Amino acid sequence: MRKLAKNETRLLILFGAAVFVALNLFAVRAWLSHRTALDTAIASAESRLAVAESLMIAAEALSDAKDWIDQNPPPESSAESTSTDLLNSVRALAEKNNLKIAEETLLPSDQPGIAVLQAKINGPFAGVAELLFALQGPTAWRSIAKMAIRSDSEPPNVVVDMEIRQHYRSAATGAEPVQP
Repeated sequence: MRKLAKNETRLLILFGAAVFVALNLFAVRAWLSHRTALDTAIASAESRLAVAESLMIAAEALSDAKDWIDQNPPPESSAESTSTDLLNSVRALAEKNNLKIAEETLLPSDQPGIAVLQAKINGPFAGVAELLFALQGPTAWRSIAKMAIRSDSEPPNVVVDMEIRQHYRSAATGAEPVQP
């Protein structure tokens, strides 16, 4: 083999240096790509851990509510019976608080385990407030889904349009009610 000329040696060294730099650039690029993927995986794992931790905290916070629901289940009844009881209880409470029921309509429910009554009530504001407190006792399993209050032509009186929901368990299936 012949000895390389000075220019050939320089070209060989320059070519070797170029190949060395190119290989190092590929290695740095692969390392940065791996590091980015690792950072993404760590961020994803931290996010999943944070979600899991928040779900565990929520479950602990709701355990008291679940215990209360287990101790005070909604009444077991049929849809017709629950609707009738709701209508009668609203009538009785309105009469007790000197309120007049202008309109009342039993609506079909879009969810099982709920009876819906739409009512329009007239009377003094104090009576309406007492009615609302009496309707929504925790063990009554009733809620006011929609409500609009406006003044009546007589100053202390108001007109209330509301939708009352009564939650119950079906006697036939034992299905749990949908929570409000």
